[in-house]
Amino acid sequence: MKPSNSLDHFTDIIQSPTDHRDYAMVVLPNGLRCALVHDAQSEQSTAALAVAAGHFHDPINRQGLAHFLEHMLFLGTDGYPEPTAYHDFIHQHGGHHNAWTGTEFSSYYFTCDAQAFSSALDRFSRFFYQPKFNRDWVAKEIQSIEAEFKLKQKDELRRLYQVHKTTANPAHPFHKFSVGNLATLTDAGDTTSLECELKAFFERWYRANRMTLVLAGPQSLTELESLATDYFQPVPGGGEEITAQTEPLYLPEQLGIQLNVRPLKDARRLILAFALPGIDDDYPHKSTSFIAHLLGYEGPGSLFAELHRRHLINSLSAGGGISGSNFKDFNINMQLTDEGLEATDVIIEQVFATLRLIEQQGLEEWRYNERQTVIANAFRFQEPARTSDLAPQLAINMHHYRPHDLIFGDYRMTGLNHSRIRQLLAAMTPDNMRATLIHKQVEVSAHEPIYGTDYQLSPLTEAQLQRWSAPCKPWGALPPENPYLQPLEAPLELREPIASTPQQHQVARGLTLWHLQDPDFRAPKAHIYCQFILPEATRSARHYACARLWCELMIDRLNEDCYDAEIAGLHFNIYPQHYGITLHVSGYSVGIAELTERILARFQMPQFAETRWHDMHQKLKANWQSALSNKPLNLLFARLNVLLQPHMYALSDLAAALAEVDYEQFKTWQAQLFAQTEIKMLAHGDLDLERLAPVLDGAQHYFKLSEGLQAQVPPTHTLASIKTSGKLAERGKLTTRHSDHAALLVIQGQSMDVTEQATLLLLNQLIQPHLFNELRTHQQLGYVVGSTFMPIEQRPHLLLYVQSSDYSAPTLVDRLTEFVTLFTEQLEQLGNADLDKIRGFLVQKLREPDTNLRLRSQRLWTCVSQYNVAFDRLDQIAQLLESKPTSFFLEKMRQQLSAKQSHGFITATPKEL
Repeated sequence: MKPSNSLDHFTDIIQSPTDHRDYAMVVLPNGLRCALVHDAQSEQSTAALAVAAGHFHDPINRQGLAHFLEHMLFLGTDGYPEPTAYHDFIHQHGGHHNAWTGTEFSSYYFTCDAQAFSSALDRFSRFFYQPKFNRDWVAKEIQSIEAEFKLKQKDELRRLYQVHKTTANPAHPFHKFSVGNLATLTDAGDTTSLECELKAFFERWYRANRMTLVLAGPQSLTELESLATDYFQPVPGGGEEITAQTEPLYLPEQLGIQLNVRPLKDARRLILAFALPGIDDDYPHKSTSFIAHLLGYEGPGSLFAELHRRHLINSLSAGGGISGSNFKDFNINMQLTDEGLEATDVIIEQVFATLRLIEQQGLEEWRYNERQTVIANAFRFQEPARTSDLAPQLAINMHHYRPHDLIFGDYRMTGLNHSRIRQLLAAMTPDNMRATLIHKQVEVSAHEPIYGTDYQLSPLTEAQLQRWSAPCKPWGALPPENPYLQPLEAPLELREPIASTPQQHQVARGLTLWHLQDPDFRAPKAHIYCQFILPEATRSARHYACARLWCELMIDRLNEDCYDAEIAGLHFNIYPQHYGITLHVSGYSVGIAELTERILARFQMPQFAETRWHDMHQKLKANWQSALSNKPLNLLFARLNVLLQPHMYALSDLAAALAEVDYEQFKTWQAQLFAQTEIKMLAHGDLDLERLAPVLDGAQHYFKLSEGLQAQVPPTHTLASIKTSGKLAERGKLTTRHSDHAALLVIQGQSMDVTEQATLLLLNQLIQPHLFNELRTHQQLGYVVGSTFMPIEQRPHLLLYVQSSDYSAPTLVDRLTEFVTLFTEQLEQLGNADLDKIRGFLVQKLREPDTNLRLRSQRLWTCVSQYNVAFDRLDQIAQLLESKPTSFFLEKMRQQLSAKQSHGFITATPKEL
């Protein structure tokens, strides 16, 4: 249904043939631009609003104010003054919400049950015209900003980003500290003036003509238009026009420089950044993306391949970097070897030699046409994103693209823009470059005070400028024609009904195939999963460390040979897990079976160069050794897996084990890796059994197959058993190199029965908002507070967690314990009020159809990879939720909360200096 004629509409929006939605755009009388998305297949609705106000708009004396405003908008409006009203409503109606603050834009979004959309919009829209800015909550929420800042204080990307800001033009708003903390937002902790400045910031920048809105859901376009008008017309317009920045990002003395940065963790990285003008207007041509494709090519003979072959770099990516209304940093980001660390001048010279080669040979129509074909295939056979994920993206797109390119703007490649590309390449010179070297041993002379990073900024030498301005002959060549690339056609419709779930085929002893030619997603795409059950990969920490190293080496070995396939849309990944090793190949169905067979052939006794082995060995060991600096909660989740899953090992144990393995010992282990092999496969998508023949033949030819190996893997450990054995007490208290404390309460289901799963799913949904409101909002224990449901081999677990920079781990344990006790006492009252609604939401989610082939493949593989394969478990849980009364589940929850033998704490405490 098309919208009414009450407002001017635009419906000429280019969309993919696979996109089933209807779109329209309207502009409200107050100047608010709205995109309306009718999705008949969705049972939930989504709203997203993007405003042209970010940290660039912060007052110089209140850096972080835009970010703080984002927090405050959630904490009450005139119509709904309770600080938890919005959060509680969204959660009670099966939804979620979030927001972020960027440089020039901020984004707010939520999703909820379609029936509650109108009421949710009533709450959401008031953020933008009647926020409460309660004085008490201003004082309280500033502590959350401080906690968030402390949480990320040792984040390497944040530390590097702040040094980048410090060494940019002080007159450009990029120079400002974006996150904010107690020091930048208050006067010695006094929040009196902050409240006034918060209101002034909001009234100046949060205006309808600076906003874009997306409403999406099963409602008709006419209904969505009415909702937009009813709820967002009160947002005041008349704001300042959106204008580009005018100050240059860098001063002349900040270009043609080397920036040394000392990280906390072991790192060897070189980032070359070229200062370019803004590129928003070039989106129809994607000139920087085209240059990045040529420069970042990783196939045989490329710049990457030659630097890699000479043992100078381990990785190379091109084209990233910050961007805004008047600037674009074009980055070449390389991970160095030890030899590369001593040869950065040579590496940089080869980058410039390749750039000059692109100027001479790269600007050819056939090369651009290849990129067009890749992007055209991706758009034509686009896997539809969930509407809840699409809406926030479209809200930002509306600020950058013309209306008909609302969706297509990300894919549009109109033609080779010769003049623009030559202009960009002409700016990629040594005197317009910033070379950032990241390593623990670099020379430093300055200290960035906010994150505490040591750095040094120094001009490039005259010799370097001369050498790189007239580089030697390039070692690498530009990409040849891609043999994998071809226009694709949609598969024919299936003539007869086929199975809706994968069918099992016992191909051979020790080789099981689960196959589904998908009946719904009729695109030329497929997924092939191969699970190798390998006792030699998991027998001990030493074996598992070797398996992890083997996977890294295999990916490294295959990347160059398979890079053309990767560009053409065929992807692979190899990773270890507690059964052994898994290979996943995905992408277009044309060629996927042949690529999988080629990779299987390479699995048999590959020869890894000793230099590459030492590189990967050192990289893995360093990563594992530095893991104790990671966020404590991440470490706790990892440790939980180690404690509960057989054949999983702590990173510290893996690092110690790998340190004892030399190259010859690894080769001896590798010779036995596939001595016993059981293979389970899932082939899903546009693949019939005939096209799978090369894969099945190869699996039988290349491997000595055994059966029954998966059955020998022990089941998930019970919490009661690891408590009795002393393992929880011994290994459940981590000492980390991070400054925060954390506590994780684990509530384990008594069995793998669907009743246990349904009960803990319900309990997670019921307890979540109460946990957040009490420990995060009211007690302000820390920025990260939450709960999650986690099944391990079908045994359900409910996890409650807190991470804090201000409270000790024992205190967090006490507060979580107190919360669970109080919650249990109030369970009947809370459950009778909310449980029926939550049950309905869960049933809806459990029966929600897959939105694309990738998500369906992931779900099916989760079933197939386990020992007991059951595709209907989600439906069994939904049926149980529908069939039992509220009292049944309340009693089950009470039993879970009272079964202390199935509860356990894992904690993280900073190491004492």
